[in-house]
Amino acid sequence: MTTELVTALSGLAASFLSGLLGIGGGIVLTPLLLYVPALAGTAPIPVKIITGLTVVQAISGSALGALRHRSYGNVSTRLVLVMGPPGAIASLVGALLSRDSSDAVLLIIFAAFSFLTAVFLLLPPRTVDAPTEEVRFDMRLAIVLALVIGLFGGMVGIGAIAFILAALVYFLRVPARVAIGTSLGIGMFGAAAALVGKAATAQIDVPLAATVVVGALIGSPIGAWISVRTRTAVLLRILAVVVILAGVRILASAFSTAP
Repeated sequence: MTTELVTALSGLAASFLSGLLGIGGGIVLTPLLLYVPALAGTAPIPVKIITGLTVVQAISGSALGALRHRSYGNVSTRLVLVMGPPGAIASLVGALLSRDSSDAVLLIIFAAFSFLTAVFLLLPPRTVDAPTEEVRFDMRLAIVLALVIGLFGGMVGIGAIAFILAALVYFLRVPARVAIGTSLGIGMFGAAAALVGKAATAQIDVPLAATVVVGALIGSPIGAWISVRTRTAVLLRILAVVVILAGVRILASAFSTAP
């Protein structure tokens, strides 16, 4: 099995979960690209290249997933426009900072956000279902959350962006189904800015990035189609399990790569 095929299949799986659960996919793609190449007998992919690939997946997978969720009426345009731009600026800064950060630091940040996300997702939601146009939120808190999540998301290749969904549900009290679609729209802003920073610091492998895009074209729309037909409580529990598993594996990698 070639590195390109491993990357394509990993991108397909990550994009499916992106459309299904409203995450950028980096939370899944990072551990897959860290461990699957060794299992498949192919050359390992450097951590910084992996973080660059998760940015590419986030843009393609989130864009397709957000468009599909928007067609279902599950994207709050106002919330996307409030959180997207500040998140993008912070993501660009984080991506530039990541060039001089050690692999162990990046992996620890990724694991920390994974565990925080899982904790919030396992708590009982404090929201009730409501039409997208009736969603209300604290604008100042939304901007602060976008800046913090965007900064660390830019550093770890959008792995921290999965925390957007938890932030929307448990801090801004956005209905879970709307949060799933809206988090994809917000994530696109940060991913686009992070891509600029990653490309400027030579952390994008173009051939591998192309295979990730192909996987997103297939997986993300399928995931979104299943998402709107699944109970939101089930989706949140699935996401919690996914991020816990990812966090454990990434934390193990962080300690193994630490000097």
